[in-house]
Amino acid sequence: MVNKPNQVTEMLKNLGLPTQYELPVDMPYAPKPNLLQVRETTHGDFSENARLSQAIKEILRSSPGWSHIVDVEREAMDMIALKFSRILSGKSLERQHWEDVVGYAKLAERMCP
Repeated sequence: MVNKPNQVTEMLKNLGLPTQYELPVDMPYAPKPNLLQVRETTHGDFSENARLSQAIKEILRSSPGWSHIVDVEREAMDMIALKFSRILSGKSLERQHWEDVVGYAKLAERMCP
């Protein structure tokens, strides 16, 4: 069992994975000090993002077809709604936003016969 941030970092290094999100020992669950600031430049203001995302999801859930789709479709649509809200409230031409939209759509597409 891993119970110390340094053990997590060592495990990531051993697996050859990046460790740029190392957690401070005194604050094991806190993000790097500037992480939220960096994300705000690409994702926009969190409150605005949340407002837009929830509004889009409310529309999706209120449609008659929502009760007829499977969890994979629902989750893909939720994640796409989140990505759309980031596009609208943050940096619209952030490549990762659009790649993620395509990726979540592809995951749902796998369900098609």
